[in-house]
Order: sequence, then structure tokens, then C-alpha cells
Amino acid sequence: MKINDVLSGLLIGSFGAAIYVYASSFPPMPGQNVGPNMFPQLIASGLMICAVMLVFRGIKTVGTEGWITLPHWLGQRRIALGFLLIPLVLVFYVAVSERLGFIPTAVILLMTLFLVFQVRLRTALVVAIVGSLCIHTLFYKLLKVPLPWGILESVAW
Repeated sequence: MKINDVLSGLLIGSFGAAIYVYASSFPPMPGQNVGPNMFPQLIASGLMICAVMLVFRGIKTVGTEGWITLPHWLGQRRIALGFLLIPLVLVFYVAVSERLGFIPTAVILLMTLFLVFQVRLRTALVVAIVGSLCIHTLFYKLLKVPLPWGILESVAW
């Protein structure tokens, strides 16, 4: 999807202005000229400068390009399904991971994504299982992130 730079610039500029205004409400540091508002306002100023540059660049192309151009792949069902499936699997993970557990949920999600993206069944199954176990080990053991066990609570390590 291509969004004209005028629209992107207006969005970024509005975001920068909101940050600048909000940061100005931070209380000053006693006895110092520099307070907690300086860094956020500096970043907000940079965002607003970039926004102005985007708007000027977008004004030049507004006659030759549309405001929003949809990608050609949007008409291809499998690719569009794969694109929409990414946020849907995240919602699915949040909804069922506590009851089902991280490992089974991750295997289901990875298998679904692999099959939609036309990975061979044997490869998809092996990579989904090994990948889920490796990710679980990395986060649970090394990084000490408490992942849900769900139905595998009896074999938790």
C-alpha cells in the first residue's frame, strides 16, 4: 500500500505536535535550565521537521499519484490471506495461550502460517515443533520469561 507523503507527513506532524505540547506540561527541574521536557520536545521537533519535508515532497507528486494506492497482491487471495493472518494469529495467541500453553499454541500458529505460505507439510511440521521448543527454551530458561504451560503443566521443566 502506498500512501501519499502529504497524508503521512500530516500524521507524523500531528503526532510530533502532540508530543511537543504534552512534554511542555512536564514540571521543570529546580535550579536547572534543562528539564525533563527537553528530550521529548527535541524528538517532537525532529518529527515535525520531517513531516514538513514529507508534505512538500508529497505536494509535488499529488497530481501524478493517488492519495492511496493499493498493492497488486491484494487481489491474490492466498497472499491477502497470509497478510491478514499475521495479526489474526497474534489475537489467537492472546486468546488461547493461557489455557492451551505456549508450545501447543506456537506449533498451531506456525503450522498455520507455514501451510498458508505453501511450505511443504513435513518441513512445516518439523520446523513448527523444533522452532516452538527452541523459542520456549530461549525465553523460559535463558531469559526467564514466564510462558504459560497450559495443557502441558504436568510435564513442565
